[in-house]
Amino acid sequence: MKINFIIILAVFFLAAFFSCSSNNTANNSAAQIDTTAFPEIDFDTAVFNFGKVLQGEQVSYTFKFKNTGKADLLIQKVETSCGCTVPEYDKKPVVPGGEGYIKVRFDSSGKEGSQYKTVKVISNCVDNIFDLVITGEVLCNN
Repeated sequence: MKINFIIILAVFFLAAFFSCSSNNTANNSAAQIDTTAFPEIDFDTAVFNFGKVLQGEQVSYTFKFKNTGKADLLIQKVETSCGCTVPEYDKKPVVPGGEGYIKVRFDSSGKEGSQYKTVKVISNCVDNIFDLVITGEVLCNN
């Protein structure tokens, strides 16, 4: 009975030892990933202020970016904070050193006062989420 308990205890400790050492190996290899081989997105500007517009007007702006990384950049998705803001972008990969754009159209219909709209750009970069902002003021037609 005592021998069975000792054997079970020994097996438990060996299993715990090997599971801990394999986790350390996985963590060490993950920490050694070369992030310089990834694409990198660099926008000319991340904020556009359209100023003052009359309610019902549409405003658009083209955010330009460059791939300053060492691999093809792919814009996977562009999400907006409101249905009044519509993005348009090229879905083709941007080669290292290449340039791309994200055109955003804001429709001020039904809006009034100060506006702050976000455009979330999701890409294959290491820091894969980048926020763009459109701000301005919508004046009533009265």
